[in-house]
Amino acid sequence: MNDSKSNCEGSQILSNFHGKIACVVFLFSVVIVTVFGNIMLVFKVVRRADFQRKINVFVISLAVADCCVAVLVMSPSIIQDLIGYSLLQGKLFREILFALDCIFTTSSILHFTCMNIDRFVAVSDPLKYYQIMTTKMVSILISLCWMLSFAISVTIVFLNAEYVECENKLIVEGMASVIGALIAFYLPLLLNIVASVKIFLKVHNRNEFLCNATEDRGSALHRQQHKLEIKVSGTILILQGIFSVCSTPFFVLLLLVNLFGIKAPYTAWFVVAWLGYSNSTINPYLYYFLNKRFRNTDKSSYTRHTCIQIVNRI
Repeated sequence: MNDSKSNCEGSQILSNFHGKIACVVFLFSVVIVTVFGNIMLVFKVVRRADFQRKINVFVISLAVADCCVAVLVMSPSIIQDLIGYSLLQGKLFREILFALDCIFTTSSILHFTCMNIDRFVAVSDPLKYYQIMTTKMVSILISLCWMLSFAISVTIVFLNAEYVECENKLIVEGMASVIGALIAFYLPLLLNIVASVKIFLKVHNRNEFLCNATEDRGSALHRQQHKLEIKVSGTILILQGIFSVCSTPFFVLLLLVNLFGIKAPYTAWFVVAWLGYSNSTINPYLYYFLNKRFRNTDKSSYTRHTCIQIVNRI
């Protein structure tokens, strides 16, 4: 979402020809893996038609955003930064690519936030989950993800971006860049952390309650529920951890440059940007793996229903 302003002498990620070829091959392989993973995830979810869990609707929309990141953001980045600027000349073309970068990366972050909200509702009040997370509510949240991403993109790119012709780059500096980072990343990150902590505490407290509630009902039910709760907590920590590791470096560098005037080489921007893009590569495989674990854990619908009843009584 931001390019470092450099002199018109030009800046290169790699000067060695063979290193550049190897980097191009590797990064295009990442693009292919990203597209394949997200298409596979959509296919698996649609094939199961398990849309009673509203989180699966968010997963499909997130997979679409991540797939667009691969095709419309990663690929042009490789062409521009490693193959050559001459292929992507012109202010309007750069504005479009920059806008697509903002839209799909921001949308991916906001979708993750909505999924955390969905999990928080499911854990906090499982019996009222379907009353709160209705089809209408899910549609509103997904629409907000896309509309807010588009609004941020248009505001930043077409109203606050400066085009440097000799470098064929768009520069976004100052408060516009900072405000965009706050809305697109730091506020969602804060919501994600708060939701994750509350979910973890809910799960922990529920385990303690279940220990007391199931003493006279035998240990099998408690052991099974205990394993499920641990996996829920672990899943939340894994998702939040990977999201933070991939996305935080770019936005931290963004604030350091725009608030404290720190000079960052273009290579640093390239590395942290691709670290953020890699979250779109990891997401589908991570969700599929974790969903497979939950399918194996949730084989007994009777046990789940009994556990919910016990929790509700508590």
